[in-house]
Amino acid sequence: MSIQAQTVLNSLKVCSDVKIVFKSLLTSNKVHIGHYTLVDKPIQNQANDTETIVAWDIENEKWQDIRVSTITQFIGIPDGSK
Repeated sequence: MSIQAQTVLNSLKVCSDVKIVFKSLLTSNKVHIGHYTLVDKPIQNQANDTETIVAWDIENEKWQDIRVSTITQFIGIPDGSK
């Protein structure tokens, strides 16, 4: 079962912190874990069927592009439910 870009994008738009786990494209067997958001970030809309998501890396304070096909897990809690 593959993760769809639209589902991840929706979480990033409503959650101040989305944990995303994804595989490295450059190093086999390397897994990246990071915290990302799009809340209050100046970025144009991304297509729901995009192959690469651009999101704000909260910990490193920079934009990160993530290939959707490499995402193995993501979880976010909407800000209103805290």
